[in-house]
Amino acid sequence: MAQHPATNTPDSIPAVCHTHHYPERMPADSKGRRNLLWAFGLFLLILISVRIYSSKDMDSLPAPFTIEINGSPIAKVDGNAEDRTHAKTGTEAAVFELKDSRLQCNGHILGRSLVEDRSFLPKQVWWFKADTDMPVHKVTATQDGESYQLKFSNAALMAEDGEVFADLLGDHPSTVVVKLQSQS
Repeated sequence: MAQHPATNTPDSIPAVCHTHHYPERMPADSKGRRNLLWAFGLFLLILISVRIYSSKDMDSLPAPFTIEINGSPIAKVDGNAEDRTHAKTGTEAAVFELKDSRLQCNGHILGRSLVEDRSFLPKQVWWFKADTDMPVHKVTATQDGESYQLKFSNAALMAEDGEVFADLLGDHPSTVVVKLQSQS
């Protein structure tokens, strides 16, 4: 049996080549599918738009305030504290301002480090010097009637043994109260 020199196959095996012609128009039943896809896409667009416009996340608040977790205020940080000091509750309340998604108090900011372990455990909330080079998660506020709720990158605050954490999963519900200070 002779071999074809280019393909190294026997000459007696014919090469089979099929070409398929696809119709240029979609089958009749796909018109309903197309309409269903359009309706689904429109529904998703409306859902996303409502979510964006109904979100009332604020990156600033109009007045200074204190934060209490289960009745204990977040304590002031010592002026000589390290650049990364774990926040605690205590008797001497820190007075905060929320400006441009940064929770500020006396030359420091309170927040979560952008670099954290990847577990879903509560994350430490730190005091950073205001001029820190460390990237920090945003803090936002939402108004709920007459009160405000703070979110540390979508996590609520909690306290455990006097230390402040951000509760990622909401497993540790805490009563967090933002007390606006009167401006005189």
